[in-house]
Amino acid sequence: MVKFKDNMFGDNKDKLIKLVVEKSTIGADFTIEGLVNSAGDVELGGSFKGPVNVKALHIKEKGSVIGDINAETLEVHGFVDGTVSAQKIVIGPTGEIKGDLSFTENLRVDDGARLDGMVKKVPLAKIENKVTNFLDTTKAVRKTFLKKD
Repeated sequence: MVKFKDNMFGDNKDKLIKLVVEKSTIGADFTIEGLVNSAGDVELGGSFKGPVNVKALHIKEKGSVIGDINAETLEVHGFVDGTVSAQKIVIGPTGEIKGDLSFTENLRVDDGARLDGMVKKVPLAKIENKVTNFLDTTKAVRKTFLKKD
């Protein structure tokens, strides 16, 4: 575990936590199996097999997720097979989702997109709780690395 000395970062400690949470890009040659968590944005060109909990997920044309997705925002141009819960969902013209969708704010399905599943608009609290609980946990874990001696 990394511990930083008192005032090493001064007033910038909270800003440092935010800087750590950046966009992650997963290339087309990657396959990740198991639970995927990220407090930041994820651009997926490869594939995830397992549950995905992220702030924002952009699935590129060759990208795929086989598993449930919980996110604040989701943009699909590739393939998803699983249950999706998000505040905002966009299914692009090359996107395909096989599974039920729950959203709170916006759902956009472009011409050419494929969707096979039930769609339900739910209260914000149902989606927000899943994402917020994950993000709060992630933030707490990150703070332990910046803990004072």
